[in-house]
Amino acid sequence: MDRAAYLHLIKQHLKTYYLLNDEKIETMIPVFAATLRSHMARLAELAADGNMEQLGKASHAVKGALLNMGLADLAETARLIELRCKNGDRTADYRSLISQLHSTVFRLSEDW
Repeated sequence: MDRAAYLHLIKQHLKTYYLLNDEKIETMIPVFAATLRSHMARLAELAADGNMEQLGKASHAVKGALLNMGLADLAETARLIELRCKNGDRTADYRSLISQLHSTVFRLSEDW
């Protein structure tokens, strides 16, 4: 999905589920983007450290943030990371999964 499609999806989700007006949505999106970029940096840090417990918890937070914005497809990747961490899966390529999320998040939020 391209940036414009994601942005439309976010706006529609916020209007439908939270009954927000356009002005409020325009104020919230940059805050959401900044928070999500911060979460992504934390995921990368935890994956590099190999801290599975904290990586699972951080992935849970990312999943929630993405779902709050209506981004279920991206939240699914965060959910996968979370579940694998909870199961103690040290064979998963967490860096690759996080990199996929990271590139999409930064592409989405580059102008915010």
